[in-house]
Amino acid sequence: MVLHPVGPHEPRVYWTRRAVLLLAIVLLIVLFAAYACSGGDAKPAAGPVHKASPTPPPSVTSTPTTASTTCTKDALTVAISTDATTYPAGVLPHVTATIRTTGTAPCLLPVSAINWEIVSGPDTVYTTAGCPVTSRSSYTVRPNHPLLTARIWDRHRSVQGCATPGAAAAAGTYQARVTVAGLQSGVAVFHLTG
Repeated sequence: MVLHPVGPHEPRVYWTRRAVLLLAIVLLIVLFAAYACSGGDAKPAAGPVHKASPTPPPSVTSTPTTASTTCTKDALTVAISTDATTYPAGVLPHVTATIRTTGTAPCLLPVSAINWEIVSGPDTVYTTAGCPVTSRSSYTVRPNHPLLTARIWDRHRSVQGCATPGAAAAAGTYQARVTVAGLQSGVAVFHLTG
């Protein structure tokens, strides 16, 4: 009976029905397997998920590229930012410089050519000028790849040679700026509230 259908219709009709039924069963099995392998999440993904990159620490730079020339201020742009505008007591300001080359070839930027400053009015509260370089000796700045370098200010005045921190900075309004190869950034204004 299975191999030789019996009924009022031609055998071809029964075989067609069996083929359609078999195809439907196979399709259901494939759909079930796909659902099981996806973890059972019925919500469709909205698109690829991209995680934001954290701000690199001072020792992080762009991928090394061979550079034979030293960066000059004429071929650089520099911007500065802070991670907040107000810092309560105990919270340290995180200052980031974004350095770009306007040239068409990579250039080497000595770490010693980067000077961080924090001022309050005419008073220079903190500076890295004259401090020994303790991290890498240079960065490579590549076209279309901004170099991010950062510094966390310990909320103390700098002292000659930077061996030890000076007196604690008082509450008030401050401006952070950075000079790179003689090119000075704008300022990032922030406040210490305690």
